[in-house]
Amino acid sequence: MSDRPDPATLAARAGLGAPGAGGEGVDLVAPLSLASVRAYADLAALDQGMDSRDVYRRYGPASVALLERAVASLEQVDDEPLLARATASGQAALGLALALLASPGRRRVVVVRPCYGGTDALVAGPLGNLGLGLTLVDLPPDGYTDHGALVGAALGADVCAVVLEVIANPLMVVVDVPAVTAVCRAAGVATVVDATFATPFLFRGFAHGADVVFHSLTKHLSGHSDVLGGILLLREEHPAAGYLDGFSRLFGAVLAPFDAWLALRGLRTAALRVERSSENAEALAVFFAGRDEVASVHYPGMGGAADAERCARLLPGGRGPMLSLTLRGGRAAADALVRGLEGVRLAPSLGDVATTVSHPALSSHRGLSAQQRGVLGISDGLVRVSVGIERVDDLRDEFAAALG
Repeated sequence: MSDRPDPATLAARAGLGAPGAGGEGVDLVAPLSLASVRAYADLAALDQGMDSRDVYRRYGPASVALLERAVASLEQVDDEPLLARATASGQAALGLALALLASPGRRRVVVVRPCYGGTDALVAGPLGNLGLGLTLVDLPPDGYTDHGALVGAALGADVCAVVLEVIANPLMVVVDVPAVTAVCRAAGVATVVDATFATPFLFRGFAHGADVVFHSLTKHLSGHSDVLGGILLLREEHPAAGYLDGFSRLFGAVLAPFDAWLALRGLRTAALRVERSSENAEALAVFFAGRDEVASVHYPGMGGAADAERCARLLPGGRGPMLSLTLRGGRAAADALVRGLEGVRLAPSLGDVATTVSHPALSSHRGLSAQQRGVLGISDGLVRVSVGIERVDDLRDEFAAALG
């Protein structure tokens, strides 16, 4: 390993310019350019400018490139070069990744569940209409399955990618990423890792064999519910890397400059927020586990011995800010909890600086039938909690009052 600064240090300094020579100053805040296109003096200048990302906003201008470099530095391992492209959403990042990886002979995608409901829906719906096939691999809730073997059984010569989450949404199962990447590499299949719940501060996918990593910037990295965006990263040595720039331009789902600027601002405090939120989440998981109203608590490492082992091995720096609880009493109990909360808000997304709750059956996984949700362990009494940076005593008191 090189003596690179810790990701927390890199994040805090993201976008900062270096002072110029001769006492010349530089803005301490990252620059923002809102121009959608540049003008040129003559054809020679235009010809040269067309190779620049600044020529047209769809190509990813300077504000966007600055964010890309910052996130790439957080994900980088052993100084291995990474390429990054910021997109208009996390879904766009996944769509771009699969467009890069699919080929005429490999047009099937394996999706490991539980996962965000939009992941398999994207493959089955819009991308399915374009000819991509979908195979689902469902991890059992007891956590004792060999994840590598389970995914390996679904692979074949027609598979272009396996998509999985580090911490599976919404049941917070820790997926054995190294085991999955090992079987995928042996089969010549790319592994696409959604690291949104883990963030680069808790888990770096390229250190565990991932070919592609993506994040929803909307969530913990930006952290203030004012950005919609995603980011895709892949190894510079990967065969698809040569197509990334061209595909990104043609795909047209580039992040807007102002969203990039806001995301970069949020990124600078992300390490502290994730650390504090993770500490709060762990304390709340213990609190909920002692409540009679709660049938089960879903938090990394709490899903049995196998889950605890994977958590200790893959998430030594913290288990993340996300947890879920299954309430006795189903939807009525979930609704009573939500109504009883005062400062904690009900919202269909996550990752805000303040704590929010959501109801997966009505939001992230509403596209599944009740039977399909039941197979995954997503009941009407399941409430997902995105834990913020408040004082944990205040959070405990508020949830205790809401639970009655």
